[in-house]
Amino acid sequence: MLTHPEITAKRIDLAIEEIRTRFYPHRTPVSLAVFKSKTRIPYAEAVLQPFTPSGPGENLGALWDTSWFHVQAVVPPAGEGREIHFLWNTGAEGLVWIDGQPRQGFSIEAHTFRNGTSLASPLKDPRTDFRLCMQAQAGQKFDFFVECAANALFGVLDEHMQPKRAEFAVAQAEIAVFDREAWDLYWDAAILSQTLQSLPAESPRRGQLLFGLNAFVNALVLEDRATWPAARALLQPLLSARNAESQHGLSAVGHAHIDTAWLWPLDETKRKCARTFATALEYMEEYPEYKFVCSQAQQYAWMKELYPQLYTRIKQAVAAGRFIPVGGTWIEPDCNIPSGESLVRQFLYGQRFFREEFGIECREFWNPDVFGYSAALPQIVAGFGMRYFLTQKLSWNQFNRPTHHTFLWEGLDGTQLFTHFPPADTYNADFTPWQLQDNVRKFKDHDRANESLYLFGYGDGGGGPTKQMLEIAKRAKDLEGLPKVEIRAPRDFWARAEAEARDLPVWIGELYFELHRGTYTSQAANKKSNRRCENLLREIECIAAVASLHSEEPYPAEELRTLWQLLLLNQFHDIIPGSSITEVYEDSTRDYARIEVEAARLLARFIDEPSAKTSAQNARLRVMNSLVHPRREVVELSDKSLCVVSAPSCGFRAQNAETEIAEKVTFRSDASGFTLENDHLRAVLSKTGILTSLLHKASGRETIHSHQDGQLAVYEDKPLFWDAWDVDVFHLEKRSPVGPASEAQLLEMHPLRCAVRFEYTYGSSTITQVVSLTALSQALEFDCKVHWQEKSKFLKAEFDVDVRAPEATYEIQFGHVKRPTHYNTSWDIARFEVCGHRWADFSEHGFGVALLNDCKYGYGIHGRRMGLSLLRAPNAPDPKADRGHHCFRYALMPHAGDWQAAGVLRAAQNFNSPLRVLPALGPDEIDHTFFAVDNPGVVLETIKRAEDSPAMILRLYEAFGGTQTVTVTTPLPFKSARLCNLNEEPGESVPFDGGRLTLTLKPFKIASVMLEK
Repeated sequence: MLTHPEITAKRIDLAIEEIRTRFYPHRTPVSLAVFKSKTRIPYAEAVLQPFTPSGPGENLGALWDTSWFHVQAVVPPAGEGREIHFLWNTGAEGLVWIDGQPRQGFSIEAHTFRNGTSLASPLKDPRTDFRLCMQAQAGQKFDFFVECAANALFGVLDEHMQPKRAEFAVAQAEIAVFDREAWDLYWDAAILSQTLQSLPAESPRRGQLLFGLNAFVNALVLEDRATWPAARALLQPLLSARNAESQHGLSAVGHAHIDTAWLWPLDETKRKCARTFATALEYMEEYPEYKFVCSQAQQYAWMKELYPQLYTRIKQAVAAGRFIPVGGTWIEPDCNIPSGESLVRQFLYGQRFFREEFGIECREFWNPDVFGYSAALPQIVAGFGMRYFLTQKLSWNQFNRPTHHTFLWEGLDGTQLFTHFPPADTYNADFTPWQLQDNVRKFKDHDRANESLYLFGYGDGGGGPTKQMLEIAKRAKDLEGLPKVEIRAPRDFWARAEAEARDLPVWIGELYFELHRGTYTSQAANKKSNRRCENLLREIECIAAVASLHSEEPYPAEELRTLWQLLLLNQFHDIIPGSSITEVYEDSTRDYARIEVEAARLLARFIDEPSAKTSAQNARLRVMNSLVHPRREVVELSDKSLCVVSAPSCGFRAQNAETEIAEKVTFRSDASGFTLENDHLRAVLSKTGILTSLLHKASGRETIHSHQDGQLAVYEDKPLFWDAWDVDVFHLEKRSPVGPASEAQLLEMHPLRCAVRFEYTYGSSTITQVVSLTALSQALEFDCKVHWQEKSKFLKAEFDVDVRAPEATYEIQFGHVKRPTHYNTSWDIARFEVCGHRWADFSEHGFGVALLNDCKYGYGIHGRRMGLSLLRAPNAPDPKADRGHHCFRYALMPHAGDWQAAGVLRAAQNFNSPLRVLPALGPDEIDHTFFAVDNPGVVLETIKRAEDSPAMILRLYEAFGGTQTVTVTTPLPFKSARLCNLNEEPGESVPFDGGRLTLTLKPFKIASVMLEK
């Protein structure tokens, strides 16, 4: 070896790559016929269609079109006794069908976007081949079909994530003789060459590989097959060199993260799953060590419904321990926006599916691609018997990268999960030696742990691991110069990692993702439907569970489960965040409409005359309250009249409408503006639409600190990279107040409610805002109707309040978190936009202000400014995002003391769950309270029938952040009570006497109780 090492390395690489040209020494064109369709049709229907002759150059049509190709081929004489492959390339995704069964998918490429990163690892080794037989006979005939989708992995996008013209056509359609000897020779040499390139120049192993591979190249004459065995023999000492015992251990597992919807509609996801799962099963026949994992019970359910033969093979592979369900959830959900009960149902229905279909329960929460993780999750995960958590998404953090890869994550209540972030920083790893080495270089916990997990394979329709990856995996098990890598099931990884880890650090609280903060707001209509449907299903379950105890109408368990699963599907982490294409939201809108229609139908079974008209003139009203605390409120009846009604905790009351009460709201108008006042608040609004004063009368405190800028504002919203996903911190530097109002007028003046309407115009958009105060309200309400037609703009409601505190409090699932109101550190700056649910509160000692909403999730509270994010206008991937009509409500609630004593939580519950007011059934109708709790710091969140028994499930949680005792009372005919886990598996009995049970809950503790007759 006389040349420079780098020149020698290049020479070796080029010589090895030349071996690739020998893989297919003989190729023969196939005969093609095609049938094209604008819709996705099943195999049994497709093969009956009229096919027309076709050939290379055949265009696949417009985006999302389908082409079915009938392929016929004859083995030439050169194929006698040889392995035969089918070679197919259209630049699009496809699926081979043989004898009516899906056998393997095709995939060709991935997109790189304007920030220079790829959404998945580029397909360096495209999947364009399918093995037809191992030992052919000359003249042997093949007859099969290929289903082609006119889309690539990520639909069809340009560098700005905008749709472009689909240009897919048949570029290759051949059968070919495969030279397996050349293949094996190539991969023996390739793994050594790639390992050489991944090692530092001063590494002894690099020098050894350089010398040995150079000798191999010198001995190999490609044109003379007689030289191949001796040349390959020179590689064996290099391949047999082993690692030291201390080398880092990698547990590798095949993976193909498939977004349940994203840059393609749900129906295309079903085909992506079929292509990917068929490919995994096909490769398992060739590679006995290969194991493949897949999460998301919904995707398995689709296979069971649409591809039953494929599903049978999946079940067989699951039983063999090679196709491995993970995650335990219905889909991989967003973890910011869904309610606590929605997250519980993700696991309840996911684990139930895996248990019923495969006889297994998952041990790990598997959610690698989600935009932040709620502090409530560890307790929820552990409530289903799961101990582990995996993600990698926080490696994308904008300002602060995660400080550990293996650690304990502690949630709100103190529950801890053994947590691992794969240090390769991807769930689409490609098994290159460089990446295997990089995994070890990036690992941040060498002093405490020596095991990591490596997820390899192309996702989103890329088909998972390729043969090329699996060939490297065979040779890399214990190869000097690489970590010790072995394909293992996740259970084996968790056991190894937990056994050898020591003194692990603990991360307490939420895992906030420092990117994609715009997803708390994008696709506002979708988020509103989500909130509404969550509330509807909670209410119907409660009513049906109680009513079915006394009625001949059975509890609609299956119907409710179906509706829940439809809701859970739409909480996928690229649907509910607002980061999908237009077609996805058309599907989602249809699904939410179905939930609402079906919910109304179910409600009608248990509530007589649910659509009957109500009037204050009617003799009697029936007021229904599904929340577990009593209420007294001003309501608007069917005829638009106002009255005051009251309702007991979780029950109903028959009553006469109160149209006159001692409490009153008054209205005054003068040159400076409008004043609305009740016993609790006095609000002053200028005629330009600005809230200039909000006096909290009991404390004498003024709420508004500054009002000159107005309370509606628009920010320029042009993120650097991910339009629908991101809002960048610099957007806060370009603020434009909305206003002044073009019109201001008194809308309503009534002793029970006063309201003022303001009209605004901004750009091409119009905003109608009705500000109102009722006689009983402790909050000023803002009811908004917006026709939003902006581009790259961000609409917010903002209030500069007279409060000074270093933290604000935000509701999350089953509790709350505190976040800084300052920018002291990079960690604080990163949280300029955060996620909250129905309320956020900003309090100093003795006084505070809460901001309530009925469908929003994005907040920013800094300095003295409380901000609620209302609407965005991203342009990609859905150019229609947020354009159109929106209706939403929010309210400002000043209070004395802290938010717990002021009743902020119950006010937010009431704001989101209006009372149901119906005509009374008759003069003799009596009141009913079905459940009551005696402690406002404990919320009875869910009342439902158990999944597998007539028992009733009560789900409570401690909401204030302290140890509390609560007594639950019920008149319902139950005789005993037991605690159960979230999986509804019964545990210890609890005292239950005279319809009363008493529990002591630690801070933020979730307790599920099973009541039995």
